[in-house]
Amino acid sequence: MDKKSILLGILFLGGGFVLMLYNAAQETKARERALEEQMRQQEQTLEESGPGQAPPARDPEIVPDVDTPPVVQETVPQPQVAAEKPEEVEVVLENNALSVILSSYGGAVKRIELKDYFAENPHVVDAPKSVVLNRVSDSPALALSRSSSQQLAPLVRFYEVVRQTPLRVTFRGALPSGVIVERTYELKENGKEEGPEPYLIEHHTVLRNPSAEVVNLDRIFLNIGTAAPTEADHMGFNLNASYYENGDYDNIPARKFSGGGFFGGEPKERIEKRGILQWGAVKNQFFATILTPETPADAIVARGIRFPPDPATGKVPVGVTAALEFSLPSLQPGGSHQLSGEFYTGPKNLDRLSPLGANQDEVMQLGWFLGLFLGFISFIAKMLLTIMDGIHGLLGNWGIAIILTTFVIRLGLWPLTAKAARASKRMQKLQKPLQEIREKYQDNPQKLNQEMMKLWKKHKINPLSGCWPVLIQLPIFISFFNLLRNSSDLRFAEFLWITDLSMPDQSIPLPGDTTLPFLGAAINVLPFIWLVSMYFQMKMMPTPSVDSAQVKIIRFMPFIFFPITYYFSSGLVLYWTTTNVFSIFQQWMTNRSRDEEDEAIEEEIAEMEEKKTQSRKAPSGPLIKKKKKKKSPRQ
Repeated sequence: MDKKSILLGILFLGGGFVLMLYNAAQETKARERALEEQMRQQEQTLEESGPGQAPPARDPEIVPDVDTPPVVQETVPQPQVAAEKPEEVEVVLENNALSVILSSYGGAVKRIELKDYFAENPHVVDAPKSVVLNRVSDSPALALSRSSSQQLAPLVRFYEVVRQTPLRVTFRGALPSGVIVERTYELKENGKEEGPEPYLIEHHTVLRNPSAEVVNLDRIFLNIGTAAPTEADHMGFNLNASYYENGDYDNIPARKFSGGGFFGGEPKERIEKRGILQWGAVKNQFFATILTPETPADAIVARGIRFPPDPATGKVPVGVTAALEFSLPSLQPGGSHQLSGEFYTGPKNLDRLSPLGANQDEVMQLGWFLGLFLGFISFIAKMLLTIMDGIHGLLGNWGIAIILTTFVIRLGLWPLTAKAARASKRMQKLQKPLQEIREKYQDNPQKLNQEMMKLWKKHKINPLSGCWPVLIQLPIFISFFNLLRNSSDLRFAEFLWITDLSMPDQSIPLPGDTTLPFLGAAINVLPFIWLVSMYFQMKMMPTPSVDSAQVKIIRFMPFIFFPITYYFSSGLVLYWTTTNVFSIFQQWMTNRSRDEEDEAIEEEIAEMEEKKTQSRKAPSGPLIKKKKKKKSPRQ
């Protein structure tokens, strides 16, 4: 690689970085415009419909039916005036894990408090508050809605409480046509420490037609809840609406509603995905609400939700809300229809999600990375999580569990990586013979390849052996990356000076309001330790090349990756640093070890050097004695 190639590579990297900054700026402007417009619309509709209610919708077109008995096409209820608005009644269902607040406005879940999870770091904040799901939303979770003019409006706005126990409540409301809507919610009693039971809400909605006419309801929507952005996931990789369609998992990223992704684009107001959906979810990095109906849904409809601006940065976070769509049959006179399902509201924890039985653990996104490797990576991630959970159960510290899990991984890969390290070491020693072969057969590529393969075969070297450890470690690294970013167990987990393994360590806060370019308001110490370990690992590795430019690029790789690593979660950087230390130890062992092949290579090189020395001492041609010229008398 010549200097021109290096210069072009640097220019392309710089151009890509500038393009990324430009696109980010354009995305921010588009987001701000969209969010300002959304806020104006929300303020206008809230004035019309009252707080906590969805925007009023226009009546859909009424289509007469020729069949008998007469058919009533149910219309979306019109907003009621303030004088007719009843007082809100809140009902609390509570067990050892959840405190569920339901409202008579919409007869649905207003918010959910997770008792075992804190919204703030308990190692930093005194008396932190619990995590509250669906705290910011334009409709309650499990709200029952109708669609009109691309808007979702409540099917029934106001309900009354007809039955209530500490773990069960039933709301009743009515449509203008007389259809009775009864909605029942039941919270599981204090369940096992593991498993989903404490975080499950059983939901049943029954629509009964007491009239003498057939009522057509057509379509109905059941809200899944709202997911809020998290500080640790500032890129929004895990903030989305998810769904499971006939064995395939997919999601709708929240960034679609705030600017269109990496290359910019106009924000979308609404995204709809149709199919046969076994369940739908909204989730962020650590928590999820998952609705699994008894009857598959026909579609999922997702929208963006504007959150209060961040007082520190002024940025307006955007969350995501979604609803499942269901087709309803016509309600015959005296007939009824039931819509039921399970509603999981809790942490993204493999032990709790897997027993749900319909692959709901896919919301953890352990296997994202090219469809070809998705299943393999997901399997590895689950295996690593099992190992890490077992170690944590014995030692009680997630940092130590990450380090020991890394040791288990590297010990398992030791034979393969040791073989690759030996091959690299031998190839480095053979650089001089290889260089001679290149010079000798530079005009004959076929002969050149034959001689090189002959030399490698003679010394039992596979030139591709160094690729296999990289290919095997790549899915493991991606698996650990996904695992450490998504596991709620690492949230606020301490290790040494680190107070949250799911976040950058932010060990040295800068005084006052000081911020440094790139570093921010606090300095992360662990990435610098990673940088030192990576540098020494690269320095110790054999470089099977005589090209000084390539060697320099390899040595410079840690500094290229450092800006990315600096913002990784502490748990991931801890894993990568431990891997580097292990690699340094393994390379040190390899460099010190000698076997018969090493001795044979050294002997061959010594013979080659001796031949060169002898050839330099030997005369280059036949000796010719020069006759001395006789001096002339003049001389």
